[in-house]
Amino acid sequence: MRRRAKRPVNGAGRRAIGPQGGFSMVEMLLVLAALSILFGAIYTGFERLNRSYTAENVKAATQQSARIGVEMMVQDIRLAGLDPLGSAGAGIVEATPTRLRFTADMNNDGLLDGPFENVTYALNGTRLEQTSHLGTEVLLEDVSQMQFAFLDATGAAIPEAELATRRADIRAVEITLTVNRPAGRNPAVSRTYATRVRCRNL
Repeated sequence: MRRRAKRPVNGAGRRAIGPQGGFSMVEMLLVLAALSILFGAIYTGFERLNRSYTAENVKAATQQSARIGVEMMVQDIRLAGLDPLGSAGAGIVEATPTRLRFTADMNNDGLLDGPFENVTYALNGTRLEQTSHLGTEVLLEDVSQMQFAFLDATGAAIPEAELATRRADIRAVEITLTVNRPAGRNPAVSRTYATRVRCRNL
């Protein structure tokens, strides 16, 4: 009868264990380095996508704000000089490159005492403001530029130096509005909206 060979015992009285499978320290470091590169590339791509998304949203919102601000002014300026009874004396009261004040007999009573019958549009710092009998209201913020140009019946621009004496010659107003807004880590977004308004009642 054969005896089984005894496995060698180490010095501590435990049986010796043969070589086992596993990762060496170098292999672990290589795997960690590869994972770091992979996650870094994913994060960079995500960050770039996020910045692009933010920039596009700001661009769209800025363009929309500039357009809405100008269109609100256009609706009122078209009514400048409205005087159905011919007794209110409505018209352009003040005209400068950054300020426009006009009157209109909105309720057809021959007087200019209604809340929106005496309106001023002006740039105050970076805020576009509308002033009426109800007070001053901020229509748009982050405005970097707003400029009015005034045209006579021939379509020629009235020089700034002559505006005070030639208000009665004004037949159209050109509005240029620029809105400048931050876009996170991207450069600031600037959008300009311009239009010409024919004053039907002047």
